[in-house]
Amino acid sequence: MNRRIGWLLAVLSFWPALGVAAGDGTAAVKRIREVMAGLVPDRTPDVVRPAPVTGFYEVDYGPQVFYVTADGRYLLRGDIMDLQHRRNLTEARKNGLRRDTLARIPPDQMISFPAKYQKHVVTVFTDIDCGYCRKLHGQIDKYNDLGITVNYLFFPRAGRNSSSYYKAISVWCAKDRRKALTEAKRGKPMPRRDCPNPVDKDLELVHQFGLQGTPAIVLEDGRLLPGYVPPDRLSLLLDGMAVPRRR
Repeated sequence: MNRRIGWLLAVLSFWPALGVAAGDGTAAVKRIREVMAGLVPDRTPDVVRPAPVTGFYEVDYGPQVFYVTADGRYLLRGDIMDLQHRRNLTEARKNGLRRDTLARIPPDQMISFPAKYQKHVVTVFTDIDCGYCRKLHGQIDKYNDLGITVNYLFFPRAGRNSSSYYKAISVWCAKDRRKALTEAKRGKPMPRRDCPNPVDKDLELVHQFGLQGTPAIVLEDGRLLPGYVPPDRLSLLLDGMAVPRRR
């Protein structure tokens, strides 16, 4: 395999083929699928469809978006900007893909802190030892009081086989996961536990989404907020999302 496409293989290495490929069946789509199969034989694009720019097709692998010319010769990785409407079309597409990816995760594969009167749901990738993650969780009651349900996925930034990684597993394997997570974030020593757990799958999502730090908050529409966001500010942002947008 040509080393010049090594970056493509690296980007897709954490995204398994889903077997739900779609396209419009045109000759261009078939040609692009053949080209991509030669480049990435172990991955099948989930979607191949006309891009917003004439002459290009969008190729999606999970939350990763690429653009390929109709003749299958050129591949671009980057954002398409609609300058007239000042909108990042690629980021909007990625938001939708993140949203759909998270929607496929069963609720019992997350640790949820539900709001009594739920208005919004956010997904937070968290590291037990991250200072700002602890600050966020220290205000979990405030988020809930504002109607925000927080669903946690694990992102031990030190990686597999690290202390944070094993803390995440120990929390997951506790009888009361919410209590164990709260105590762990307060610095209470955790007894080492082991059981079937989703931590490795969570780390795969981290790579698929290209996350760099914690906490990482994914909103209901798939938008990604890197870093800590105070409860009041997050509530205002989420409430603003509910306002109908002009088309």
